[in-house]
Amino acid sequence: MWLAIFACTTAHADEVSVTLQSGEVIRGTLISEANGVVAIKHAILGDLKINRAMITNIAPITNAQVTTTASASTAAAPRNKHILSGFTNPYIDTDLTPVSTAPNDSDALASRSIPHAGSSRFFYNDSTGALDHGSLLRTQPAHVEPAVEPIATNPSDWKAQIELNATFVSADNTQLDLRTAAQALRETDDDRFKAYAEYYLRTLSSSCSGIGNVTDNNLLTNITYDRFLNPTKWLWFSKGQYQYDANQGWENRIQGWGGMGYRFFDDPTSLLLTGKLGVGATHEFGGVDTTQPSGYAEIALGWQISERQKLSLSTYIAPDLSNFENYFVQTRFEWSMKLDIFSGLSLITGLRNDYQSQPNSNSSGNDFRGYAGLKLEF
Repeated sequence: MWLAIFACTTAHADEVSVTLQSGEVIRGTLISEANGVVAIKHAILGDLKINRAMITNIAPITNAQVTTTASASTAAAPRNKHILSGFTNPYIDTDLTPVSTAPNDSDALASRSIPHAGSSRFFYNDSTGALDHGSLLRTQPAHVEPAVEPIATNPSDWKAQIELNATFVSADNTQLDLRTAAQALRETDDDRFKAYAEYYLRTLSSSCSGIGNVTDNNLLTNITYDRFLNPTKWLWFSKGQYQYDANQGWENRIQGWGGMGYRFFDDPTSLLLTGKLGVGATHEFGGVDTTQPSGYAEIALGWQISERQKLSLSTYIAPDLSNFENYFVQTRFEWSMKLDIFSGLSLITGLRNDYQSQPNSNSSGNDFRGYAGLKLEF
């Protein structure tokens, strides 16, 4: 009843009927028309801003027309709290009665199922009132309540890639390598999870005599979790890593670190630059069996050169905190280019160098690896 009275008392010369290209009609009080946007005050939805290009006609409404519409809808529609003809609106907290049940009337917007916030047809409320691309309407209700949304894993957040590369290595031996790598990445606005594995199968020729072939296995795996401290650029991270290298005195190495990081640049379409600093521990076994505290410092750069080309550079140092003369540094440089012949398929080439400040007596401090091949992302 109160809605009918309100409609009768507020109807005046500025009450208009707006017809959209879709054939729908919106009735309300005309507020303004400027810069290609028509602003209307709706009895239920509040202020509406409509793209003028979506409107085919604007016509005035008499008081009698408004009164008749409001009275008819008041008699026909039930009173519901939070519910408008079958859907729940989490932003409205008052008893509402739809104004009209006419099937071609956008005053009966409540009788339509709104798919979700940000759909191409109707949108959730925004204090700016700005029009979105492809929008017909944006509503601004009188009551806005904070909404708590459940955290759910979206399968589309996950990305994966596999690589197959022919590799030449100049380290303790001259080597022709077969390299394969795999990565799984899940990234949201709040965090990032990355699992990575890289495996080399080597055919070795002795640098001294040039005779004999030896098969060598080299494995690197790590898992990294970054938690973004939004809305700041800070983050905290944890990283676990396992390495196997038969050419090193330690053979097996397990490491774990945690600490803080900062996103200096964070635009995936252009430039990424992140720095990290933390502490942890290193355990080596196989050739030796030791455990020592370990530091961690990393800088990682990602540059999206173009839609098809990407370059990345990263380096980290892990010093032994009980002996600063003993440290390990890994540096990696990669360039990739997407191929047009198959979606997700790229050319990739890269360089990786592992430096151990105190290697065993029969090995070099530098293990330098170069690789080139194909990468498939999906």
